[in-house]
Amino acid sequence: MTETSTRYVMGHDDRERRRLSLQASILNPLSDQLLRRAGLSAGLRVLDIGCGVGELSMVAGRLVGRHGRVTGIDIDETALAIAAARAREQGLDQIDFVHADIGAYRRDGSYDAVIGRHILIHTPDPRVIAGMAHSLLNPGGVAVFQEYDFSVIHRPFPEAPLCERIFEIFRAFFAKAAHGNVGTRLFRLLIDAGFQSPDCRVEYPLDGGPESPFYEWVAESFRSILPRADALGLVRSDEIVGIDSLAERLREETLSHTGCILGPAMVGGFARKR
Repeated sequence: MTETSTRYVMGHDDRERRRLSLQASILNPLSDQLLRRAGLSAGLRVLDIGCGVGELSMVAGRLVGRHGRVTGIDIDETALAIAAARAREQGLDQIDFVHADIGAYRRDGSYDAVIGRHILIHTPDPRVIAGMAHSLLNPGGVAVFQEYDFSVIHRPFPEAPLCERIFEIFRAFFAKAAHGNVGTRLFRLLIDAGFQSPDCRVEYPLDGGPESPFYEWVAESFRSILPRADALGLVRSDEIVGIDSLAERLREETLSHTGCILGPAMVGGFARKR
């Protein structure tokens, strides 16, 4: 593992890849808005760092169109194969996927945009990745990152004890296992990397109703961290045993008081290279 390798704490199995696709169905509209605000448009050359199953790459691919190019890189070969197949199915021939560690990636040119979603949170030193993004860009190019901040807890209304407990475990886990507050750090990271005038906003996706995908999303995200959270002593035995019913219990809690279930705080930020 190099200094800039990701330490992806959620795992690399089929269940996690499905969770990423479910998450993308919720977050892609927010990412699309962020990329548009950052100026992604037809004809640009884009690098997607830590692309996973390619969801953000495909959002970018639609924006840059046939005359643009998107390259997604990741260390998970199975995820890349899924990404490539889905891009072909959607006719997005302007996207290619490369198996590469972030630290070892070598480019054949520079980019108009470097993008990443939930990548800095998992890297040993986010400052290195922000600096790499700066070095990979053409003058005037833009870096765009979308990062969680688990140090910020937005409580649901009305009160929802189960939901609040799960998010408290998320907060404690990411504080120990990753850079849990990297969303709030994003503005400073971009400045320190040499970018000018970052534009950063924080959003909380939230939803409700019987058909919401949020219940499964939160439950599967919790499942992904559960083994390591257990090893860190952050969960009770009943929370381990009850994982298979968690999504339904979250649904019942939310519907019982016509409330909402929320996602983590997420900071979207972009800045240009001088």
